[in-house]
Amino acid sequence: MADASAAPSLLPHAVLQDRLVRAGGPPVPVLPALRTLLPGGLRAGSVVGLDGSGSASLGVALVAGASTGVDAEPGGGTNGWCAVVGVPEFGVLSACGMGADPRRLLLVDDPAERWPDVVAALVEAVSLVLVRPPERPTPAAVRRLTALARKHGSVLALTGPATQTWPGVRLRLAVTESRWEGLGDGHGVLGGRRAQVVAHGHDSPGAGRREWLWLPNAAGRIEPAEAPRARASGRPVLEVVRPRRVS
Repeated sequence: MADASAAPSLLPHAVLQDRLVRAGGPPVPVLPALRTLLPGGLRAGSVVGLDGSGSASLGVALVAGASTGVDAEPGGGTNGWCAVVGVPEFGVLSACGMGADPRRLLLVDDPAERWPDVVAALVEAVSLVLVRPPERPTPAAVRRLTALARKHGSVLALTGPATQTWPGVRLRLAVTESRWEGLGDGHGVLGGRRAQVVAHGHDSPGAGRREWLWLPNAAGRIEPAEAPRARASGRPVLEVVRPRRVS
């Protein structure tokens, strides 16, 4: 009978996630603010889905992290090159503001019907490909691109409707709640967006993780944020007024 005391203890989530990522090859780094959501980075060769209204900002953040993370993570080993396919409105200036190197960024605004061939060529050479397929991918295209990403250790980040139909998505990121800050009663300047980001899927064990982030803050960067306070109900605030003394 085995000694129960010899049974290995459960690893903390961060350690488990880090080993899971590194088991498939060098991870693709993420921005520091995302490391509580994605300990260890993005698993090399994986498919990531970006859901919801905040998918554009999340895509920019992943590209910035993969670009700025070159040589920054011990044992990272990524080349820092990223590609964006089928997203002509991609925020290049925003990505650069987060620290991305524009010299390592490849943009293909309109790949048309040959988008699978474009993505196939790119995943062999870059660390991360952000792609919005212009049409529902065929099963053959899904198998081909998923296999190539796994073979070459490139992360395939999906945005748009195809995210919901692409099988084998191991991780999903979504903004479930957001609030712009800086506006007063009909006046003011937008100072940043406070957003709750959720990570769930096979590469985020358990019920997933959720964090409040500035997406972005007033300086255009992604930083940790405190949960927002509840909005005022709109009712007048009652004040206690002390009676004045009559001299």
